[in-house]
Amino acid sequence: MALAAHVVPSSIEVAGRWSAVLEEAGLRSRVLEVRGRFPEERSVSLPFAAVEGADAGLADLLLERPEETLEAGRKAMQEMLPVPMEEAEFPLRLRVTGLPTAARRTIRGIRESDLGRFLALDAIVRKVTEVRPQIREAVFLCLACKGECRELQEEASPVFHEPGECSHCGKPQGRTRFRLLPERSSYVDAQRIEIQENPESLKGGAHPQGLTVLLTEDLAGRVIPGNRLVVNGVLKGLQRASASRTGLLRSTTFDLLLLGNSVEYQQQEYDEIPISEEEERLILSFRHDPQILDRIVLSLGPTIKGLEEEKEAIALQLFGGVEKHHADGIRVRGDIHVLLIGDPGTGKSQLLRYVADVAPRGVYTSGKGATAAGLTAAAVKDDFGGGRWVLEAGMLVLADGGMAVVDELDKMTPEDRSAMHEALEQQTVSVAKAGITATLNARCPVLAAANPKWGRFSRDRTISEQIDLPPTLLSRFDVIYSIQDRPDQKRDRLLANRILLSHQEGEAHDVALQPPSGPPAAGAAFPPDFLRKYIAYARRTIRPVLTDEALRVIEDFYVQIRKQGEEPDAPVPITARQLEALVRLAEASARARLSRQATADDARRATRIVEGFLRRVSTAEGKLDIDIVATGVSHSQRERIDALMGVMRQLQEQAGQFALEEVVAAMERHGVPRNRTEALFQSLRSQGELVESRPDVWQLARF
Repeated sequence: MALAAHVVPSSIEVAGRWSAVLEEAGLRSRVLEVRGRFPEERSVSLPFAAVEGADAGLADLLLERPEETLEAGRKAMQEMLPVPMEEAEFPLRLRVTGLPTAARRTIRGIRESDLGRFLALDAIVRKVTEVRPQIREAVFLCLACKGECRELQEEASPVFHEPGECSHCGKPQGRTRFRLLPERSSYVDAQRIEIQENPESLKGGAHPQGLTVLLTEDLAGRVIPGNRLVVNGVLKGLQRASASRTGLLRSTTFDLLLLGNSVEYQQQEYDEIPISEEEERLILSFRHDPQILDRIVLSLGPTIKGLEEEKEAIALQLFGGVEKHHADGIRVRGDIHVLLIGDPGTGKSQLLRYVADVAPRGVYTSGKGATAAGLTAAAVKDDFGGGRWVLEAGMLVLADGGMAVVDELDKMTPEDRSAMHEALEQQTVSVAKAGITATLNARCPVLAAANPKWGRFSRDRTISEQIDLPPTLLSRFDVIYSIQDRPDQKRDRLLANRILLSHQEGEAHDVALQPPSGPPAAGAAFPPDFLRKYIAYARRTIRPVLTDEALRVIEDFYVQIRKQGEEPDAPVPITARQLEALVRLAEASARARLSRQATADDARRATRIVEGFLRRVSTAEGKLDIDIVATGVSHSQRERIDALMGVMRQLQEQAGQFALEEVVAAMERHGVPRNRTEALFQSLRSQGELVESRPDVWQLARF
């Protein structure tokens, strides 16, 4: 409705229309309730739909001229009180929520026509300042006549205004001076936050744009970095200015600021992904499809050939298990962490990119460009906080409730990698920097990829020796896959044929095609948009429970594997950490099927995945050994190290020193081959356990 062509109603008329709307919405009792709870509560929320349903003209006026309209609504609420009270005694506020689609904007979509209008912005909180008092009405003392003058301060402006002249004696500012009376002035709690576009809404590597929001009174102090919310408020423009020798230079460019009126927190995961009733019916039609998981696996990077086992684990990771909260306050994560360690050219990075694009709320980064502060959170000091330290969210905090994808994990420095430990297990980020102590949520599964220690897996060494990641980090991943590129004529021909066919299809369809519409064809891969909505719907609505049969399958598998460690001198094959991974994978399998019960088949799928990755990365001399992942040293290797240390101590006791050849000969009598002894010897040397007293003559550093 174009209000410019009509006469704007007076404030008294608007207040009268508000009274009718508030009465129809039944808010009189709520106003009285807030009055009784003041100052703990000081605002009344009203859905925009209630205003529009009662008075469409008032709803249009609210969007076009929000400041005057909201002020009239506040006065209408004040008049509902049995004994009318001034704002200074009872500052009641009207908060409008649920703005219509016409008022919704993206941050990068804001234009000059939006200035002064009521807008709704869906975003994520990136920075927050401390809550500080902001002066609202300043009281000055005129030094000429000793009279008091009041000057209302502009809420959005950072500039402090003094009276132009005394309201009592009429003397202008040049002929008298004014002194601020802080104890007589009125203040309001204020906090500035910086919001930015949701990561999943960015296309083509665009840099996320941000906007500053001013929150006052009961809105201040409630948000933390990483919160996803919808901020409703009035868009204001602040003129840029810079100091110079001749005075203040004002720019023709204005900065934007949103005066927050209300904040809507996203109570449910993936609320921002719209799913129509038709799409919901289509999603539910796959509930009884026995091949649904195969189709989901096929849909993950269809042009990336091979890696079927890895794709199955990632597919379950996208759906995730169920988060549990116990009575004693302990929280058990439901998210599944997956790590891929593979040779170059096996398609890891391409698969990670695809998963980051298709996952709801997916955030991607590469280890080469990631730091500890960029991954977790940082305390920064800049103009945004008025020169004070403010908290800035990192990648794992911004991915809260979504999915974090980290490529080139091995290229990160050890100090930066160590920042991920807490985020992987506790799914929080604790910050204690520059006087700021805070704990932020990082509830997201992590999909990471890395290369072997020497660039490519070697057949002469064990897998564990070639994984260049600390055991403390490895043990926090639920599923770890080693991807080896081994020449095999039959497999290579099949893979080459599939890759070449995909290139041929791509060349034949190298035109601007519209994405397929309608239901996916039977047996075909799901389009990325549909797969994203399928995952979002499953995670939003399905909370599966393990059946007795599923529990029995998991229990039997765990006990059977553990039994292998009961033999004399046998390594520990599996721990309770893998038992929890089994539960998460089984729940994720049920969720992918849109089933509220995790059956024995789901449990068997989970055991197959866990056993498969243990056989790949946690096997030493044909036996499962979880110590390879948990400590970085296998049970047999630890025994060899103990034997080697015993031999070297014995030789040093006899001669005070020893040569490598003497150690090799003694270890061969214990059945340890020369290459193994030399490898262990060099490992102890690099750890500082050995000292070379003179060429080829050694001593123990700690005898």
